[in-house]
Amino acid sequence: MSTQTPVEIFGIPQSNFVRAVRMAIAEKGLSYEYHPVQPHSPEARAVHPRGLVPGLRHGEVVLGESQAIIAYLDGLWPDSPMGPSGSLAESAEIIQWTSIVVTVVDQTLIRQYVVPYAFPKTADGSPDRAAIDAVLPKLRDIFTLLETRKASTASPLPARRGC
Repeated sequence: MSTQTPVEIFGIPQSNFVRAVRMAIAEKGLSYEYHPVQPHSPEARAVHPRGLVPGLRHGEVVLGESQAIIAYLDGLWPDSPMGPSGSLAESAEIIQWTSIVVTVVDQTLIRQYVVPYAFPKTADGSPDRAAIDAVLPKLRDIFTLLETRKASTASPLPARRGC
């Protein structure tokens, strides 16, 4: 695929996964066309197998899921790699923590904690304190997990520019 072919990104700006893709593009210094589309819309279904966001179209390449999109963009423009340049173990650990963020941190912090504040489903439209309070122990566990990982690292993973 030619790097001259425009990269198109589809999704809503509120999505942390769309934001992650756009941040990766900015990190690599790439230009792209952004199309704000709602999940499950015909446009989203055209670029994601489940109609979710983000989606990418680059010529004939059509991808969904932020991790796949970022890996594709990183491989397409290898001059400024975003991934690890070290060992197989380092690469695997990065994938492990990315998976933890997607499956645990996002689900707990965003879906179970932030959403009840931002989009309450209570009768009076106020934040759902019961839902928020119920998730606090899980959040404490997540923050402890992340702090423990950070503290246990004698040699932290290299910082990226702009971070």
